[in-house]
Amino acid sequence: MASVGHWQQTWQLQENDFKQGIWVTGKVKSLIDDKNSTRFNLIISRVDDRELTKDKLIRVSWARPKWPVKQGQVVQLWVKLKPPHGLANQGGFHYQQWLFSQAIMATGYVKAHENNALLVSHVTVRQRLLDSLIELELTTTPWIAALALGHRGLLSPDDWSLVQRTGIAHLIAISGLHLALVASLCYLFIASALLFCYRVLTKTQNANFYFISVLITLVATLGYAYLAGLGLPALRAWLMLALTACLLLSRIHWRFKRILLISVGAFIVLFPLSLFGQSFWLSFGAVLIIGFVFWRWPVKHQGFSIKGWFAGMCRLQLALSLLMLPLVAWQFSFISVAAPVINLLAVPIVTLVIVPLCLLAVVMMLLSLPYWPQLMMLIDWGLQFLLEKLNIMGAWPEAAYSIQSIPAFVWLCFSIATLAVLLPRGLVSRGWPVVFCLPLLTYALTPNPRDWQINVLDVGQGLSVVLIKNNQALVYDVGAAYPSGFNMADTVLVPFLRGKGLGQVEVLFISHFDNDHSGSLPMLREKIAIKHVYTTNDVCRQGQQLSWQGLTILALWPDEPQLYNDNNGSCVLKITDGSYSVLLPGDIDATIEAKLVSRYASALQSNVLIAPHHGSNTSSSLAFIQKVMPQQVIFSQGFMNRWGFPKEAVVERYQQVSPKMYRTSDHGQVQITIDSGLVDVRTFRQDIYPYWYANQTID
Repeated sequence: MASVGHWQQTWQLQENDFKQGIWVTGKVKSLIDDKNSTRFNLIISRVDDRELTKDKLIRVSWARPKWPVKQGQVVQLWVKLKPPHGLANQGGFHYQQWLFSQAIMATGYVKAHENNALLVSHVTVRQRLLDSLIELELTTTPWIAALALGHRGLLSPDDWSLVQRTGIAHLIAISGLHLALVASLCYLFIASALLFCYRVLTKTQNANFYFISVLITLVATLGYAYLAGLGLPALRAWLMLALTACLLLSRIHWRFKRILLISVGAFIVLFPLSLFGQSFWLSFGAVLIIGFVFWRWPVKHQGFSIKGWFAGMCRLQLALSLLMLPLVAWQFSFISVAAPVINLLAVPIVTLVIVPLCLLAVVMMLLSLPYWPQLMMLIDWGLQFLLEKLNIMGAWPEAAYSIQSIPAFVWLCFSIATLAVLLPRGLVSRGWPVVFCLPLLTYALTPNPRDWQINVLDVGQGLSVVLIKNNQALVYDVGAAYPSGFNMADTVLVPFLRGKGLGQVEVLFISHFDNDHSGSLPMLREKIAIKHVYTTNDVCRQGQQLSWQGLTILALWPDEPQLYNDNNGSCVLKITDGSYSVLLPGDIDATIEAKLVSRYASALQSNVLIAPHHGSNTSSSLAFIQKVMPQQVIFSQGFMNRWGFPKEAVVERYQQVSPKMYRTSDHGQVQITIDSGLVDVRTFRQDIYPYWYANQTID
């Protein structure tokens, strides 16, 4: 894998391509809808006047497109790119690792230019199908698009919340379940049709169309995988299907484990970077569990019965839920308790009714047959019925739980314990499950720590600091929110707090009301209970003092809030346990720093300083730095931000007092733990999640 990673990095764009705007020529890869038409993947073959020796994949956004962007178009665009990069925090989605697993070489945006041009207007079949579906304006269009075309971009945050709480993500990801269904239906239809035609034409009963039926089925399922976007889950399933078909046609018998191992090996060889994506482990993990269930409880050929079928479904669903729980919990810090029951209802309806009807409607659309809109309306009605029931069950308070981030080793032990319970008697001692459950019990019963923790989160160009003590949280600023709906509450803060097992924020300070400090406040309030919110309009005024969980909070600024409505009105706090302290200055500039130096002098001294205004040259005056004398300075700023923060002159001023400096753009989340005078500083990229494939950057 290291050699693959090296190969991937050698195919990165040149460093100069990231320092200025460049012209790129390429084909639009993403399926585009009205919701996400400003963001798409582009397969580029040309950069400026340079023809690339190998096509490269980039991901760009376009605020105001000159024309409707569609999948399949060839375009020439003026873009500003950055190396692959993502926010790096505990509990959050590893976006940079996902970019790496998708072989995306750069991200950026399209800049307005008169020479941005549509070179080839061809639109793919998938895009035309999606456009036709959207024109119907059905209530459940996002769900139909996901089930029929593998396009999930139309699903809203509420839809994704329902998916998470009910545990039905596998139903809307075109993968093995769907391809197996399509293969079964295709084979039955093709074999029956060929046999019927042969008997009608030849008047004989003896014919074997096994070989041709299997081949046509393979082609048909590959076509379905194409309509679903040839996503990696669909390709994985098709690869296993193709291998199984070849074995059947060759009359070669392999055990299940051999088929699985060869499929895994082949897929890693063909798509090595997919190994770093979550779906790889979830997909093959589920297949392995299904194989285990059929080995443990083999199907008895005694004829079909509803009772036997239902019992088999229950066993399979229970085993999948139990054995997939550690992997899902480890990856997402979230489990759906109601998933086993809900899937018993949803899986048969979706796989036996909804998906076949969706496929029939798509075929009718492709052949321009009449009445496909009416069929889509029927599907819409059925999905509305199903979603209504799912919403009722998903609304149960106990349907799903966010859980604290638990080490992978603990979940591995729990998996082994569960597997040992399900194995036939006699294979393992009944005491082993108890032994392997001990790490989980030990972790759960660990007493609350007496230390306190400062977490400067990576929220891009913005600020959010979380202090944790006695399993309670104090938050200073919440980061930005953007018109697209992307915000730091949903992306960073909520996953972080839930991953730490924190169900509420006890105290929240908003330094000032610039978007990069307060924009995500409404979204945070929707997801997390907040007990007290303080701003410069109330508690945060010079001279105020609070006590929180044994820590002292001193408000140093502003003196007269009504006189300031900009950065200089920021709430400046010093938080201390009596021996160790952190100074939170917001976005004040050198004029306010001078007032603080004059008023407080050496009382400003703090062990940790969050650099004022993200490292702007208008802040962090030398006099201020020399009075604070920090041991650690943390710059919270965006990766390759347009302002060039932190400014080199600012860094040089800090170097005069020799603190340890951290940048959230480089280090990710910075976590400082203080326990009885001992200080432990850890960063996400170097200590918490120090894996090369999740943190590769271009110097």
